[in-house]
Amino acid sequence: MGGIDYFDRGWRLVGDGPFLTNGESGETLSYDEVRELTFRAANGLHAEGFNPGDKGAVLSLNDSHAFVCSLGLLRAGLAWIPINPRNSVADNAQILDRFDCSVLFYLSPFAEAVDVIRAQAPGIKRYICIDAATGEDPAFLKWASAYPANPVEVPDDPDGIFALQPTGGTTDLPKGVLMTNRGIENLVANMMAVAPLTNPPVNLAAAPLTHASGFLMYYIMASGGRTIILPKADPAGILEAIPKFGITNFMTPSTLLYMLLAEPGAQTLDFSSLEYIFYGAAPTAPEKIREAIDVFGPVMFQIFGQTETMFPNTCLTREDHFVEGEIAPPDRLMSCGRQAPFCKLAIMDDQGNLLPPDEVGELVYRGAGQMRGYYKNPEATAEAAAFGWHHTGDIARMDEDGFVFIVDRKKDMIISGGFNVFSVEVEAAVLTLPAIRDCAVIGAPDEKWGEAIVACVELKAGESLEAGEIIAHCKERLGGVKAPKRVEFVEELPRSAAGKVLKRELRERFWEGRERRV
Repeated sequence: MGGIDYFDRGWRLVGDGPFLTNGESGETLSYDEVRELTFRAANGLHAEGFNPGDKGAVLSLNDSHAFVCSLGLLRAGLAWIPINPRNSVADNAQILDRFDCSVLFYLSPFAEAVDVIRAQAPGIKRYICIDAATGEDPAFLKWASAYPANPVEVPDDPDGIFALQPTGGTTDLPKGVLMTNRGIENLVANMMAVAPLTNPPVNLAAAPLTHASGFLMYYIMASGGRTIILPKADPAGILEAIPKFGITNFMTPSTLLYMLLAEPGAQTLDFSSLEYIFYGAAPTAPEKIREAIDVFGPVMFQIFGQTETMFPNTCLTREDHFVEGEIAPPDRLMSCGRQAPFCKLAIMDDQGNLLPPDEVGELVYRGAGQMRGYYKNPEATAEAAAFGWHHTGDIARMDEDGFVFIVDRKKDMIISGGFNVFSVEVEAAVLTLPAIRDCAVIGAPDEKWGEAIVACVELKAGESLEAGEIIAHCKERLGGVKAPKRVEFVEELPRSAAGKVLKRELRERFWEGRERRV
């Protein structure tokens, strides 16, 4: 099946039922209306010389018609390049150029950015503005209306490219992950197996649709669900939307979950419509999970995955958050769950040996969600697939019951005084303090310790703490070796366009000018 097939399944279920609703204006597009638009868009792309296998992108904040454009690309058999509008213009231009994009849909506020892209990505042959005619670029609805709404058939290719997703990138240029039709099928199958929907869901899309929230849409639309789209992840707006629209499902990265919990008045709202809050993207502190259950109810559902393997690879289900009717203890809530039904996970050492339960090594993956490779990068593709498994780059252990515990990213492990210290464990201890909204733990150069553990802390509004209080709290919980040696208070932690904390930026001011970073 291709990506568009999940939309068509939803259309068969609900026909003229609601599909996409603008959470601010209330404007709603039905499945019937969107189906017609995708046929017109696909016929227009074919008429203008774009063919299956070509690549197209959408540059926009979360927007109903922008999502329709991405479906139009899939209907035409093109691969979708998810471009995050929060990236710099230069970054997006080089991604579009390196990934051989040939057509770009964009929202009019990005017109100036598009002028830069025109100069730096000469392979793009067609520009279409989603919401208004801009210069010589037609408005999407007017452009689409010139082409017929006849059904479009493209060759069925399970290993064909559904999306070409840029990685986050660190010091290197972002790699292009070749996500296949088989991969999105694996995502939908896994989600339907582990989080079944008894009625058409009402989904809230506030996190960027260029990332996990957008891929989750295929599971939602396959069930005939309606999605309320917010242009940005505003905590107050999200909390207001849940009772207003009767939201049943939404996805949030851990950082946004922390913001929702810190929002004044969150504890007083009615969240009884919720069935699932899918959370993940980074390890989540057990204390925050307990607080989320208190606020939102028994609806928390953790998902682990990565761009190269789709998701879910593991699930900590709603039921897994409880033991004998009580909220599970911290050692359970530290887990990202057990492997999803349609994949296989293991823990591997650096020599390619699979390890027994409770030993720490790298988490490796096999399954249909695995990428076809990195675009035009055979060396990185081969490295990621060493020993016949996909290497996630996550240090983890798996217990006797199959629960997986992410210990750290390989690159985030701190070696202090000759001991391996995992930042995730220290962060979880820091986050048990109720005054702290979020934190990131890094290693900084130190004459005595080699690397000193530094906790970079973001406090909740109106709260105060002394560094010594945090250090003493961690010493009591973790001992002297793992406790931070220093605490840095920051107004706001640096975050990527996808909302993940950028530890590399925090490290940079400590390690700048040094040849070695360990």
